[in-house]
Amino acid sequence: MTPSDESLLRTFLCLCNSKTPVSVLKLALLNFSNEEQLKWLIERHRVWNLAAAAVKKLDADYFSADFRLWIKSAEVDCKQKTLQQFKVQSELSKQLNDVEVNYHFFKGIDLSLRLYGDLNCRFSKDIDLLISEQDAIKAEQVLLKYGYKSINDAFTDIVPSSVIRGGFYKDKCYQARYLPVMELHTRVNNENTQFSKAVTASLLDGVVGVSIIEYLYLCVHAMKSNCHRVKWLIDLAFYYEKLNQHIPDWDKLKWAEAHKFGITRQVIACEYLMAKYLDIAVTPKGFIGLISYCNWISDSWLREYRPITSIKWVTFPLLMNSKFEHRRKAFYLLLFCPNERDKAFIDHYAKSDGRYIKLLIPFRKFFRYTKNKWFRLNNER
Repeated sequence: MTPSDESLLRTFLCLCNSKTPVSVLKLALLNFSNEEQLKWLIERHRVWNLAAAAVKKLDADYFSADFRLWIKSAEVDCKQKTLQQFKVQSELSKQLNDVEVNYHFFKGIDLSLRLYGDLNCRFSKDIDLLISEQDAIKAEQVLLKYGYKSINDAFTDIVPSSVIRGGFYKDKCYQARYLPVMELHTRVNNENTQFSKAVTASLLDGVVGVSIIEYLYLCVHAMKSNCHRVKWLIDLAFYYEKLNQHIPDWDKLKWAEAHKFGITRQVIACEYLMAKYLDIAVTPKGFIGLISYCNWISDSWLREYRPITSIKWVTFPLLMNSKFEHRRKAFYLLLFCPNERDKAFIDHYAKSDGRYIKLLIPFRKFFRYTKNKWFRLNNER
């Protein structure tokens, strides 16, 4: 990262962090002039509302009239979308309670209220609804009656009667015109691990205030995509300070839980980034390659992709691309459990690449036979 990039990143983070003193923010903006770069960063990291709150604290001469008009318009748009989400969540909560579904809306508005005390502080494009697996059918029926339509077949077959492939899927997406995208989850992570089960159980029990297990989940969630968005790190910084205020000696418990679930590296990386860029005092820990890894993450905040200079620069952006996961699912479905809905899923997500994936169709029976034979042999042993 060049000195100019470092300066741009520091200025951007000062603008996003509501705890930045006005005097520090003014100092960071003193020699700053590239508003187009700043716009690009705000758009990429979806922090229009945070930036707008900071701009309001400053005198008119710190930004151009065009920039102020743009950020004000973006803030209004964010508030409208957030209010719509709040309306949808409130109405769905009543309907889910009526059919006795065990559920929890997580991240999004829920986290914004608990961390910032304001539902507009944390913008989210979709709504995440966590439900217990046995309630998947009832929850889906509530969404369908509300007007949502499924865009993939994760919980039910063509006739909503039974849960299928529950070990592979963790969510299902729904869309409706003029409504926010809804994601229905039966667990918080793709990986069906003890950690995923523990977080899911904790959220379904009802999180009030803050909890260590949710903090750990947010660390894992951020690092799963190499902290692709700066707003996730800001959330963690606020969560860290909330835990300091409400749970004495929580740091020891945090590391014990992180070690138990095998997620220590993710927590260390998040806290290193918080300490370096948001001035959060954390217990110093490390692992081999921590500094180079975190430097790469901070560099990626400024750019989507880097020139092809090493395997790392190629593989990291590839894994950060959401289409990578969809294509992986398409391969899995086609080879091991294909049906008409799976083919529709492939057509929807793989897009132009779908025609190449379909070249594997003649091999699907062989792969399914091999998988079943392998598992049968292992079970007999």
